[in-house]
Amino acid sequence: GKYGYINKKGEEVVKPKYDGVKDFSEGLALVEMDGKCCYINKKGEEVVKLKYDGASSFSEGWASVRIGHWQTGKYGYINKKGEEVVKPKYGYAGDFSKGLAQVEKDGKWGFINKKEEEVVKPKYGYAGDFSEGLAQVEKDGKWGFINKKGEEVVKLKYDEVEDFSEGMVWVRKGYKCGVINKKGEEVVKVGKYDSVGFFSEGLAEVWKDGKCGFINKKGKEVIKLKYDDANSFSEGIAPVREGDNWYIIDKKGKVIRKI
Repeated sequence: GKYGYINKKGEEVVKPKYDGVKDFSEGLALVEMDGKCCYINKKGEEVVKLKYDGASSFSEGWASVRIGHWQTGKYGYINKKGEEVVKPKYGYAGDFSKGLAQVEKDGKWGFINKKEEEVVKPKYGYAGDFSEGLAQVEKDGKWGFINKKGEEVVKLKYDEVEDFSEGMVWVRKGYKCGVINKKGEEVVKVGKYDSVGFFSEGLAEVWKDGKCGFINKKGKEVIKLKYDDANSFSEGIAPVREGDNWYIIDKKGKVIRKI
Protein backbone atom coordinates (compact mmCIF):
# COMPACT_ATOMS: atom_id res chain seq x y z
CA GLY A 1 0.00 0.00 0.00
CA LYS A 2 2.99 2.35 -0.18
CA TYR A 3 4.62 4.05 -3.17
CA GLY A 4 8.23 4.68 -4.17
CA TYR A 5 10.37 4.99 -7.29
CA ILE A 6 12.62 2.71 -9.33
CA ASN A 7 15.14 3.55 -12.03
CA LYS A 8 15.40 1.90 -15.44
CA LYS A 9 17.44 -0.93 -13.97
CA GLY A 10 14.63 -1.75 -11.56
CA GLU A 11 16.60 -0.53 -8.55
CA GLU A 12 14.61 1.08 -5.72
CA VAL A 13 16.02 4.60 -5.56
CA VAL A 14 13.18 5.77 -3.30
CA LYS A 15 11.81 3.07 -1.03
CA PRO A 16 8.03 2.63 -0.95
CA LYS A 17 6.99 4.70 2.06
CA TYR A 18 4.61 7.32 0.70
CA ASP A 19 0.81 7.23 0.55
CA GLY A 20 0.76 8.93 -2.83
CA VAL A 21 3.25 10.08 -5.48
CA LYS A 22 3.25 11.95 -8.79
CA ASP A 23 5.60 11.93 -11.77
CA PHE A 24 8.83 13.90 -11.62
CA SER A 25 8.51 17.40 -13.05
CA GLU A 26 11.49 19.73 -13.43
CA GLY A 27 13.61 17.39 -11.31
CA LEU A 28 11.24 17.13 -8.35
CA ALA A 29 8.29 14.89 -7.51
CA LEU A 30 5.28 15.65 -5.35
CA VAL A 31 4.71 13.02 -2.65
CA GLU A 32 2.17 12.65 0.15
CA MET A 33 2.36 11.05 3.56
CA ASP A 34 -0.12 11.14 6.45
CA GLY A 35 -2.17 13.82 4.70
CA LYS A 36 0.76 16.18 4.12
CA CYS A 37 2.62 16.98 0.89
CA CYS A 38 6.27 17.63 0.11
CA TYR A 39 8.77 17.34 -2.75
CA ILE A 40 11.66 14.95 -3.26
CA ASN A 41 14.60 14.93 -5.65
CA LYS A 42 15.80 11.90 -7.60
CA LYS A 43 17.94 10.80 -4.67
CA GLY A 44 14.80 10.57 -2.54
CA GLU A 45 15.79 13.58 -0.44
CA GLU A 46 12.92 15.74 0.80
CA VAL A 47 13.91 19.16 -0.48
CA VAL A 48 10.62 20.67 0.69
CA LYS A 49 9.39 19.42 4.05
CA LEU A 50 6.03 17.77 4.75
CA LYS A 51 3.87 20.72 5.73
CA TYR A 52 1.31 21.44 3.00
CA ASP A 53 -2.23 20.07 2.82
CA GLY A 54 -2.22 20.16 -0.97
CA ALA A 55 0.15 20.99 -3.81
CA SER A 56 0.78 20.68 -7.55
CA SER A 57 3.81 19.65 -9.59
CA PHE A 58 6.45 22.24 -10.46
CA SER A 59 5.91 24.31 -13.58
CA GLU A 60 8.36 26.99 -14.71
CA GLY A 61 10.20 26.72 -11.40
CA TRP A 62 7.20 27.34 -9.15
CA ALA A 63 4.53 25.11 -7.64
CA SER A 64 1.20 26.02 -6.08
CA VAL A 65 0.70 24.85 -2.50
CA ARG A 66 -2.29 24.85 -0.17
CA ILE A 67 -2.74 25.35 3.55
CA GLY A 68 -6.06 24.03 4.85
CA HIS A 69 -9.00 22.22 3.24
CA TRP A 70 -9.24 22.27 -0.56
CA GLN A 71 -12.56 24.15 -0.38
CA THR A 72 -11.73 26.66 2.33
CA GLY A 73 -7.91 26.73 2.46
CA LYS A 74 -5.53 29.23 0.89
CA TYR A 75 -3.15 28.79 -2.05
CA GLY A 76 0.24 30.30 -2.72
CA TYR A 77 3.50 29.42 -4.49
CA ILE A 78 6.91 28.05 -3.56
CA ASN A 79 10.17 27.81 -5.48
CA LYS A 80 12.43 24.76 -5.67
CA LYS A 81 14.17 25.78 -2.45
CA GLY A 82 10.85 25.55 -0.63
CA GLU A 83 10.66 29.31 -0.17
CA GLU A 84 7.17 30.81 -0.23
CA VAL A 85 7.45 33.26 -3.09
CA VAL A 86 3.72 34.01 -2.89
CA LYS A 87 2.18 33.51 0.53
CA PRO A 88 -1.01 31.40 0.65
CA LYS A 89 -3.79 33.95 0.19
CA TYR A 90 -5.75 32.85 -2.87
CA GLY A 91 -8.82 30.65 -3.06
CA TYR A 92 -7.11 28.79 -5.90
CA ALA A 93 -3.79 29.03 -7.72
CA GLY A 94 -3.07 27.26 -11.01
CA ASP A 95 0.15 26.24 -12.73
CA PHE A 96 2.37 28.80 -14.40
CA SER A 97 2.43 28.71 -18.18
CA LYS A 98 4.66 31.10 -20.10
CA GLY A 99 4.95 33.41 -17.12
CA LEU A 100 1.30 33.57 -16.06
CA ALA A 101 -0.95 31.61 -13.71
CA GLN A 102 -4.66 31.75 -13.02
CA VAL A 103 -5.75 32.67 -9.49
CA GLU A 104 -9.06 33.01 -7.69
CA LYS A 105 -9.68 35.66 -5.07
CA ASP A 106 -12.99 36.39 -3.33
CA GLY A 107 -14.82 34.33 -5.95
CA LYS A 108 -13.28 36.11 -8.96
CA TRP A 109 -10.62 34.84 -11.36
CA GLY A 110 -7.65 36.55 -12.98
CA PHE A 111 -3.94 36.04 -13.73
CA ILE A 112 -0.70 36.94 -11.97
CA ASN A 113 2.92 36.96 -13.10
CA LYS A 114 5.98 35.96 -11.09
CA LYS A 115 6.29 39.46 -9.69
CA GLU A 116 2.88 38.80 -8.12
CA GLU A 117 1.42 41.54 -10.27
CA GLU A 118 -2.20 41.08 -11.30
CA VAL A 119 -1.75 41.13 -15.06
CA VAL A 120 -5.45 40.35 -15.39
CA LYS A 121 -7.35 41.57 -12.35
CA PRO A 122 -9.64 38.98 -10.75
CA LYS A 123 -12.99 39.95 -12.24
CA TYR A 124 -14.19 36.85 -14.06
CA GLY A 125 -16.46 34.08 -12.85
CA TYR A 126 -13.88 31.63 -14.17
CA ALA A 127 -10.63 31.69 -16.16
CA GLY A 128 -8.95 28.72 -17.84
CA ASP A 129 -5.32 28.09 -18.68
CA PHE A 130 -3.74 29.86 -21.63
CA SER A 131 -3.79 27.73 -24.76
CA GLU A 132 -2.03 28.97 -27.89
CA GLY A 133 -1.79 32.45 -26.35
CA LEU A 134 -5.45 32.81 -25.35
CA ALA A 135 -7.43 31.85 -22.27
CA GLN A 136 -11.14 31.19 -21.97
CA VAL A 137 -12.98 33.39 -19.47
CA GLU A 138 -16.54 33.54 -18.20
CA LYS A 139 -18.64 36.34 -16.78
CA ASP A 140 -22.38 36.37 -16.09
CA GLY A 141 -22.77 33.04 -17.87
CA LYS A 142 -21.10 34.13 -21.13
CA TRP A 143 -17.74 32.95 -22.44
CA GLY A 144 -15.00 34.49 -24.55
CA PHE A 145 -11.20 34.73 -24.75
CA ILE A 146 -8.52 37.10 -23.48
CA ASN A 147 -4.90 37.52 -24.45
CA LYS A 148 -1.99 37.85 -22.03
CA LYS A 149 -2.56 41.58 -21.72
CA GLY A 150 -6.05 40.91 -20.45
CA GLU A 151 -7.66 42.21 -23.64
CA GLU A 152 -10.90 40.47 -24.66
CA VAL A 153 -10.01 39.38 -28.19
CA VAL A 154 -13.15 37.27 -28.45
CA LYS A 155 -16.18 38.90 -26.86
CA LEU A 156 -17.99 37.15 -24.04
CA LYS A 157 -21.07 36.06 -25.94
CA TYR A 158 -20.98 32.26 -26.12
CA ASP A 159 -22.67 29.72 -23.85
CA GLU A 160 -19.69 27.36 -23.99
CA VAL A 161 -16.19 27.30 -25.46
CA GLU A 162 -13.18 25.00 -25.45
CA ASP A 163 -9.42 25.59 -25.61
CA PHE A 164 -7.86 26.51 -28.94
CA SER A 165 -6.36 23.72 -31.03
CA GLU A 166 -4.38 24.49 -34.17
CA GLY A 167 -5.64 28.07 -34.09
CA MET A 168 -9.31 27.08 -34.04
CA VAL A 169 -11.92 26.36 -31.37
CA TRP A 170 -15.51 25.22 -31.29
CA VAL A 171 -18.09 27.42 -29.60
CA ARG A 172 -21.73 26.98 -28.65
CA LYS A 173 -24.80 29.17 -28.48
CA GLY A 174 -27.84 27.42 -27.15
CA TYR A 175 -27.79 23.93 -28.64
CA LYS A 176 -25.88 24.81 -31.81
CA CYS A 177 -22.14 24.86 -32.46
CA GLY A 178 -19.71 26.65 -34.72
CA VAL A 179 -15.97 27.31 -35.12
CA ILE A 180 -14.03 30.54 -34.60
CA ASN A 181 -10.42 31.55 -35.20
CA LYS A 182 -8.20 33.63 -32.90
CA LYS A 183 -9.64 36.85 -34.26
CA GLY A 184 -13.08 35.76 -33.17
CA GLU A 185 -14.23 35.29 -36.75
CA GLU A 186 -16.80 32.55 -37.27
CA VAL A 187 -15.16 30.23 -39.78
CA VAL A 188 -18.17 27.98 -39.35
CA LYS A 189 -21.30 29.89 -38.38
CA VAL A 190 -22.88 28.94 -35.10
CA GLY A 191 -25.95 26.86 -35.87
CA LYS A 192 -24.64 24.97 -38.86
CA TYR A 193 -23.71 21.87 -36.87
CA ASP A 194 -25.05 20.11 -33.80
CA SER A 195 -21.54 19.38 -32.51
CA VAL A 196 -17.92 20.00 -33.48
CA GLY A 197 -14.76 18.17 -32.39
CA PHE A 198 -11.18 19.35 -31.96
CA PHE A 199 -8.95 20.14 -34.92
CA SER A 200 -6.19 17.61 -35.41
CA GLU A 201 -3.89 17.62 -38.43
CA GLY A 202 -6.03 20.31 -40.01
CA LEU A 203 -9.38 18.51 -39.79
CA ALA A 204 -12.19 18.32 -37.21
CA GLU A 205 -15.21 16.06 -36.81
CA VAL A 206 -18.65 17.64 -37.20
CA TRP A 207 -22.10 16.22 -36.45
CA LYS A 208 -25.54 17.06 -37.78
CA ASP A 209 -28.78 15.12 -37.61
CA GLY A 210 -26.97 12.08 -36.21
CA LYS A 211 -24.33 11.89 -38.93
CA CYS A 212 -20.71 13.00 -38.84
CA GLY A 213 -17.92 13.93 -41.24
CA PHE A 214 -14.91 16.24 -41.32
CA ILE A 215 -14.24 19.89 -42.12
CA ASN A 216 -11.01 21.76 -42.80
CA LYS A 217 -9.94 25.09 -41.29
CA LYS A 218 -11.86 27.01 -43.93
CA GLY A 219 -15.05 25.30 -42.80
CA LYS A 220 -15.31 23.22 -45.96
CA GLU A 221 -16.70 19.69 -45.65
CA VAL A 222 -13.84 17.61 -47.01
CA ILE A 223 -15.39 14.31 -45.87
CA LYS A 224 -19.18 14.10 -46.17
CA LEU A 225 -21.43 13.67 -43.14
CA LYS A 226 -22.35 10.04 -43.65
CA TYR A 227 -20.82 8.25 -40.68
CA ASP A 228 -22.45 7.26 -37.41
CA ASP A 229 -19.32 7.99 -35.37
CA ALA A 230 -15.72 9.09 -35.85
CA ASN A 231 -12.54 9.98 -33.99
CA SER A 232 -9.83 12.56 -34.72
CA PHE A 233 -7.11 12.13 -37.33
CA SER A 234 -3.71 10.94 -36.20
CA GLU A 235 -0.78 10.31 -38.54
CA GLY A 236 -3.03 10.86 -41.53
CA ILE A 237 -5.77 8.37 -40.68
CA ALA A 238 -8.97 8.28 -38.61
CA PRO A 239 -11.42 5.60 -37.45
CA VAL A 240 -15.05 5.98 -38.56
CA ARG A 241 -18.16 3.90 -38.00
CA GLU A 242 -20.99 2.97 -40.35
CA GLY A 243 -23.65 0.95 -38.60
CA ASP A 244 -21.88 -1.78 -36.64
CA ASN A 245 -18.68 -1.63 -38.65
CA TRP A 246 -15.56 0.49 -38.07
CA TYR A 247 -13.17 1.52 -40.84
CA ILE A 248 -9.90 3.41 -41.20
CA ILE A 249 -10.03 6.29 -43.68
CA ASP A 250 -7.45 8.74 -45.03
CA LYS A 251 -7.85 12.51 -45.30
CA LYS A 252 -9.64 12.21 -48.62
CA GLY A 253 -12.23 9.93 -47.09
CA LYS A 254 -10.89 6.83 -48.81
CA VAL A 255 -11.39 3.61 -46.86
CA ILE A 256 -8.02 1.98 -46.16
CA ARG A 257 -9.29 -1.06 -44.30
CA LYS A 258 -11.99 -2.44 -42.09
CA ILE A 259 -11.21 -2.77 -38.38
